[in-house]
Amino acid sequence: MDIFVARQPVFTKKKRVFGYELLFRLGLENVFPNTDGDTATANVLANTFFTFELTEILAGKPGLINFTKNLILQKMPLLFPKEHIIIEVLENIEPTPGIIQSLRTFKREGFRIALDDFVYDPKFDPLISFCSIIKFDILATPLDSIGPLIEDIRSNHKISLLAEKVETHQQFEQAVAMGFDLFQGYFFAKPEILIKKDVSPNQITKMKLISELWKKDLDLERMEDLIKKDLSVSYKLLKFLNSAYYRRPVAINTIKDAIIFLGTDELKKFIHVIAVSDLNEAKPNELIRSSVIRARMCEQCGGMLKTQFSAEELFTLGLFSSMDAILDSPMEEILPTIAFSNKIKDALLGQDKQYRLLHMLITNFEKGQWDNRLYKLMEGRKIIDKLPEFYLNAIRMADSFFT
Repeated sequence: MDIFVARQPVFTKKKRVFGYELLFRLGLENVFPNTDGDTATANVLANTFFTFELTEILAGKPGLINFTKNLILQKMPLLFPKEHIIIEVLENIEPTPGIIQSLRTFKREGFRIALDDFVYDPKFDPLISFCSIIKFDILATPLDSIGPLIEDIRSNHKISLLAEKVETHQQFEQAVAMGFDLFQGYFFAKPEILIKKDVSPNQITKMKLISELWKKDLDLERMEDLIKKDLSVSYKLLKFLNSAYYRRPVAINTIKDAIIFLGTDELKKFIHVIAVSDLNEAKPNELIRSSVIRARMCEQCGGMLKTQFSAEELFTLGLFSSMDAILDSPMEEILPTIAFSNKIKDALLGQDKQYRLLHMLITNFEKGQWDNRLYKLMEGRKIIDKLPEFYLNAIRMADSFFT
């Protein structure tokens, strides 16, 4: 049975990750599996989370999980550790006596409860009394229309308010001003400032390091010297190589040993990650983490799709695909400062059809958009079955780097 899992970050006001909403499906149909309460359904859910190692996907953060009416009535959340999940009550669930009783049980057992896509009606008052989080879809219920309701909730309840589908920085700032505590969406994935920004000395140093990696004849001694002169890069390189991702029996203690261990191709890959992670400290770590996940996904998927790019180049493309958001500058202004080949630059500008296909495949997976037309066209191909495995591997790699 094919099982698909993706995670979407939920942020605090300071753009730190509060947790992840977990999206899971049994296949390409973008619907939560219909359950009838039998043992097989319980096994499917349990096996899903055991297969994907729930705590590993969540990286120590809570996971917000949608539960249908049937699953709530069957008290399915009790199968899972309360420390790791937040029960999301879907917007189409009516507050029947059975639902209220189940939520009362969850609350008594110490679970946190969230109301999803909330639109107020007095009938939901009993549910509000049990919940810790209320989620507002700001596309369906614009921020300008819910000001009085937000004030009423904040005045009468100790509840965190979550704005979801926050697509722009302006929406994020407005939601913060209105009193929202948590935020979900892709507001961090686009430049916040649309005017030209100066490049800081720190960014220039990192750009030089990246450009050095793309010279035809890589000088490893010069690379060692450059890395040693940058304390941040040196520290992160050694920290990553000694992480659980590599499971090394003996620690690597010098930059020279790190270079020898990695080899040229891997050195380029991971120095890119380290340099990119330092380019804009004002950005949330999740943007960098997402870039690393995408890079690893590109690398793995590229081996199963026909492209003109090597595995190393695909990793670079995935990593730099969000560079405009990281630096708050258009891609057209960033690329001239880096010694990329023309084919890499063309791909990052959206001019390579093969990479556009790969990029779309991966970004739709990240968003849980598995009923997308592209997936339908590729249904039955081996790469579709491998995506969940690739995604978990990419998460492991990214989380090891940022732990």
